[in-house]
Amino acid sequence: MAWPLIIVIAEFYFAWRLFSVSSNVVISDVYESSTGVEVVIPAHNEALALPTLLSALSRQHGVDFEVTVIDDRSTDATGQIARSHGARVLRLDWRRGNNPKAGALSAWSPMQGVETVVFLDADVDLVTEDALAKLVSLARGHPGDLVSVQPFHRMVRWYEQFAFYPNLVSLIASGAFSALGAGSSRATFGPVLCCQVARYLEVGGHVAILESVLDDQALGERFRRLGGRTILLAGRGWIEFRMYPAGFASLLEGFRKNVARGALMVRGAGAGVATLMVVAQLSALVAIATSASRDLPLAVAVLAVICAFNSLVARRIGTFQLTSVVLQLLYLPVFVWMVATSGFDLVRGQTKWRGQSMRTRR
Repeated sequence: MAWPLIIVIAEFYFAWRLFSVSSNVVISDVYESSTGVEVVIPAHNEALALPTLLSALSRQHGVDFEVTVIDDRSTDATGQIARSHGARVLRLDWRRGNNPKAGALSAWSPMQGVETVVFLDADVDLVTEDALAKLVSLARGHPGDLVSVQPFHRMVRWYEQFAFYPNLVSLIASGAFSALGAGSSRATFGPVLCCQVARYLEVGGHVAILESVLDDQALGERFRRLGGRTILLAGRGWIEFRMYPAGFASLLEGFRKNVARGALMVRGAGAGVATLMVVAQLSALVAIATSASRDLPLAVAVLAVICAFNSLVARRIGTFQLTSVVLQLLYLPVFVWMVATSGFDLVRGQTKWRGQSMRTRR
């Protein structure tokens, strides 16, 4: 059988990719005070999450910046909270385009004198006081590129552990985390984006991607069309978030929206390795479940390698519990279900995100 060899190669290949993330993307620890920076936060009913981010922004140093919160038809205190923290608030009372987030950001225009823009989701937390300065420094050092960070996942409730496989697969498929990938990727993670305003306007901004389901991927693709790239970084130690505090249903809805469409947009060696890993792990589970005498010892050995690998990687991408890492083997079928339902939405042409319908194709 080929799958044991496949999975061992894939596991060690990705371990090398993940632990060599900084291969040739250098972020200086010394910054000159930066001006002309605007932080833009799209927010739809984010009254619970927003105070954490705004408080973290108030502690940032090494950069002078303004904060704009786009209050996208919120029915809670999002706007009031933003104003109480000194942010400029743009209130939207109607939906623009197919993608709610892209629609909200399309309403933004830079303040006078702004050279660098940082887009942050409302559930992001800047753990270090120089996180914003790092982003700005990197974007200004690569003025034609889009800087993207996949935040470190902060888990609180049991169901959030189900996010392990989707995140593992997306990091592998991104192709950024290795001496080969060198931080450059076809994938773009949307919670944290930073770029030069001139380049953002040149590629058309969010106005040009109003109909895209995956606004982050679509924006990254527009940068690449003009010769730029996505510089993709991991957020462990400096940027965190908690994605789905609203419950298990919100987690399933979020990944259902993203998985299949993202798989179609990300290609190359990373995507191939991600696919092989999932197939190999499913093969091992099937071999154990069917108690095939010839394959059972090998399947058990391979799953032991998987558990060891998962415990290693889990600490790099989120606060996943050790017991949950072992149980991820049982969570894998749930991930397969996410892929299947996401593919179904892609075929039927419609999906949902936070209770709002979106077309998955034009």
